[in-house]
Amino acid sequence: MKELTQENYYQDKEYLSYSRMKQFLKCPARALAVEGGAWIESRDETPLLLGNYVHSYFESQEAHEAFLKENGDKLISKAGKTKGQLKKEFLIGDSMIASLKDDPSFNRLYHGSSTENVEKEMIVYGEIEGVPFKGKLDSVNLTQGYFADLKTMKSIYDMEWNAELRRKVPTAVNNILGFGYHSQLAIYRDLLKQMTGDEFRPIIVAVSKEEVPDKEVIRIDEEWLEEGLEEVKETIKEVWDVIQRKVEPIACGHCDYCRSQKKLNSIVTLNNLIGD
Repeated sequence: MKELTQENYYQDKEYLSYSRMKQFLKCPARALAVEGGAWIESRDETPLLLGNYVHSYFESQEAHEAFLKENGDKLISKAGKTKGQLKKEFLIGDSMIASLKDDPSFNRLYHGSSTENVEKEMIVYGEIEGVPFKGKLDSVNLTQGYFADLKTMKSIYDMEWNAELRRKVPTAVNNILGFGYHSQLAIYRDLLKQMTGDEFRPIIVAVSKEEVPDKEVIRIDEEWLEEGLEEVKETIKEVWDVIQRKVEPIACGHCDYCRSQKKLNSIVTLNNLIGD
């Protein structure tokens, strides 16, 4: 398989990544159109930029400075009284960083001790069900046998309804299950084992976007990891066949791309809508 490096990781299309896979699961037709240049995504970049702002700080000073240099025009205000300062929507990023950077337990967990081998932004790759798969891990403690993934969340303990569990759960639960982090970490664990031959424990370091950020270290229970990996294995070949142009993509019918292609060539009934 092709060797992945920090320089070619994001340009590479020979491997499937979890974020790429999720786009194809949402709407194969839209994802293929985006990759082919036939559709330009329109989305709010703020959550992604905020997450990367926090992530890059804990990766290294060099990484944080490079991120600011590359994205400064999107982060820094250019006019008014706040000219030259972080825009309002990104100020919470500094609070999130402050809540973690002086926490001894976080530093031990995320950065390790001087005698431990800890690798940041470690690239892992291998095969899942015969499909080439890749991932990038925030912090891997090769000495202690665990890896930590830093996740930014709206909240951790606010209660929200979960339709699948049919009850209210803390926001962190909806965040982890809704974004499929249990699947993502299960894949990373599998790829790490393929590369090293060792078992690693996946851990989430969650930090909230609240005015006073909350934080928590969350371990994903084994049954959720197994379920998450099984979900990926059940769908990965279908996704890869679409990417390889072996089968035609199915349109979801409701996303922005599908709406742009829509023609009024049928009639739906009220019962149809209720059934949907």
